[in-house]
Amino acid sequence: MEVYNWARELLEDVPGGNLKWLILATGVGYLAYRILWWGYVQIQLPPGPIGWPWLGYTRCLGSDAFKEVQLLHRKYGPVVSFRLCGKLVIVLNDEDSIKEAALRQRALIGRHTMLTNHLLAKGFGISNYDGENATFLRRIFIRGLHLVMPGRTCDRLGRSPPVSDDPLNASTDRADLLTEKKLAAECSKLVDFLHRQNGEPVEINSVFRHLVWNVVWVAGFGTDCPLDDNTITELIHCVAENNSVNGPFQFKQMLPNIWYYVLLHSRLARRMLGVDEIWNRYERVTSILSHAVQTVIANPNRSKGCLISQLLDGGGGNVSLQDVNRLAFELMAAGVDTTTLTLVWSCYAIASGKLEVSDGDAFGESHLEVVHRLASVVPMALPHYARFDSRIHGYYVPKGSAVFFNVFAVHQAQLQALAAKRGCPHAQNGISRPKTLLCESAIPFSLGPRACPGFMFATRVITRVMSHIVEQFRIEECSDASDTANCQTGGLTRPPVAQCYRFIARKDINLRAQQ
Repeated sequence: MEVYNWARELLEDVPGGNLKWLILATGVGYLAYRILWWGYVQIQLPPGPIGWPWLGYTRCLGSDAFKEVQLLHRKYGPVVSFRLCGKLVIVLNDEDSIKEAALRQRALIGRHTMLTNHLLAKGFGISNYDGENATFLRRIFIRGLHLVMPGRTCDRLGRSPPVSDDPLNASTDRADLLTEKKLAAECSKLVDFLHRQNGEPVEINSVFRHLVWNVVWVAGFGTDCPLDDNTITELIHCVAENNSVNGPFQFKQMLPNIWYYVLLHSRLARRMLGVDEIWNRYERVTSILSHAVQTVIANPNRSKGCLISQLLDGGGGNVSLQDVNRLAFELMAAGVDTTTLTLVWSCYAIASGKLEVSDGDAFGESHLEVVHRLASVVPMALPHYARFDSRIHGYYVPKGSAVFFNVFAVHQAQLQALAAKRGCPHAQNGISRPKTLLCESAIPFSLGPRACPGFMFATRVITRVMSHIVEQFRIEECSDASDTANCQTGGLTRPPVAQCYRFIARKDINLRAQQ
């Protein structure tokens, strides 16, 4: 009431002709304040290009966006900002800024939900969402993965208790032995297959995809995959195709999520935006995986140790069927695709001489570090967002900004530093030289609290498979491969330089040497 009386007295004191000027002056003052505040915020943002109103910097939209982001990194430095579709995008291009965001300010980074990903996931799962439900699911998912994870070394089966031939009779606390047995069997089949090729070129990508699919299926569902080879090939192709075209810097991803309901119910809208084929491939894969989940649930004798059972039983009844179906897709899709691509990149690294594995040595995690630096299978990691206003590398990062980790740029810098160190004339004589700070380990897919939950599982599978291969074969390229630094990608994943290799049996090499 006092404020009202004060305002009334103020208006009475103002002559009628000056009232409009008072209102105008107040409006101009507020507008000036907003402009000054906008300018103050803008000068604190990371450097970057200026784009069109709302659309933003359109060069970072489309198939050439990945290449353009690398050019911006060279031009503007370790932290770059630009706008896309009304959204502020922050790209972290060096190890220190990524660690600052993902590790030193762990609470800052959350998972950013992009439009096409949201359209496919429909609000379920863990890879696209932030919040309590995603955290709860992630905790159960990681715990379940640890229970089904195979061993580090190839001789674990020899030291383990006998494994039942019937997976359904396996005990919960030895669920890892189901995966162990399947991985050993698939590795043996792979070695026999490569021996039968007698050094002829092999399209190893599809071979690896089938191997990883069968291993991950046992870990997820507790039984051998009942699908025929043609169906598995179709599903694997759908997953790989979606990951190769559904990149983060695309118009269909950057649009506001208010378009979700339009795209969900309108096939014409999906076709106009270019997500119709992605939608169809996703629906094909999820329909089969959802049926497999229902089969596991309906089976009273289902394996209690498989990952699906862990999600159903470990969640105390709080995990919805939709979340289980979505997590089954994330396991079979993301897990199989990224693991397979890393296996192919491992073959390329060895065949091209960029990675040396000594005779008699197993393919270990130190070798895999080299492959991750060379491959950068998920070059921009998964998208994140800033939960609150903060500063990274001295620059202002507003709440709600989309944050990307340029893992590819980090790995390229590490490779250049390692190459310079090898070629440094002072390296051998002990003369003091500037210290080069290198990451203790490569960043395979992401970093921090939202890092890939299946990283360790994938690491065990990759090292076991590659150990079997390098023990039995020498890997050779079939043709000259292009420089990996120029291998571009328009999707989420980075394709390998080459997929065809020769696998020469070491016993044949030894026979030729003796002759």
